[in-house]
Amino acid sequence: MSDYPRDLIGYGANPPHPEWPGDARVAVQFVLNYEEGGENCVLHGDSHSE
Repeated sequence: MSDYPRDLIGYGANPPHPEWPGDARVAVQFVLNYEEGGENCVLHGDSHSE
């Protein structure tokens, strides 16, 4: 597999610290969708992308 031509590091140990009005809080929902199989991708050696 070749290297991806983009930054996939993210914030790492330096997450942003927003200052919300009135010390408000944010609710975050993470959804993980796992599908059997995979999509074609030229970065992974496939002849074409979907």
